[in-house]
Amino acid sequence: MAHAIRRREYKHHTERHVAAGANLRDVMLGLNDGLVASFAVTSGVAGAFIEPRIVMMAGLAEMLGGAVSMGLAAFISARSQIEFYLSEVDRERYEIKRFPEQERSEIRGIYQQKGFSGPLLDQIVAHITGDPERWADVMMREELGFTEENFESPLKSAIVVGASYLIGAAVPVAPYLFITPALGIIVSAIITVIVLFAVGAAKTIITARSWWRSGVESMLTGIAAGTVTYLAGRMFGSPR
Repeated sequence: MAHAIRRREYKHHTERHVAAGANLRDVMLGLNDGLVASFAVTSGVAGAFIEPRIVMMAGLAEMLGGAVSMGLAAFISARSQIEFYLSEVDRERYEIKRFPEQERSEIRGIYQQKGFSGPLLDQIVAHITGDPERWADVMMREELGFTEENFESPLKSAIVVGASYLIGAAVPVAPYLFITPALGIIVSAIITVIVLFAVGAAKTIITARSWWRSGVESMLTGIAAGTVTYLAGRMFGSPR
């Protein structure tokens, strides 16, 4: 009884861990992309025009368009993973039914590599292959490395990525609500660089990398994008 309870608790802990990692990954992806893309767009437009409304409209268009685009991309990506998983499950079930001896040999080979042999190996193979559903599940997990618990809800992933993108994209745009583009670009750059560093450092929660190195890399990405678009705006924009 106690063993069964511990197994349920462990499974619950593992599922929460996987879900938390996926959510955090989606949040970081949305925030980082929103910050960089919005900063690049507003910097380029601010370099080209002195009219605050133009910069604001460009920033707003980027925020909304980018959030919708990223959200839909996340939805399609998550759904495609699930569809691929289900197609592989169907393939494994077909192969088990059509080529049972070959599939049984694969199970034996997998557990031989894990160090099992003799009667114990025979017992393991017989137990797994005694249930087609269990058999297919083991093949998916051991042969392909897939488990159903690894997949995030497509709708949830889309909402998390889209909302995170919208929040990140709002950071470079916000200063232009109160300041003219000439000064707004400076304030926007300072705020965006600081937030990019924080987001990059926060990524290390799931990557286990050096927090300062990750922060600097994220920060330099934004600086490079903003600099290039600002210079392009100054070169090809309307004369001041």
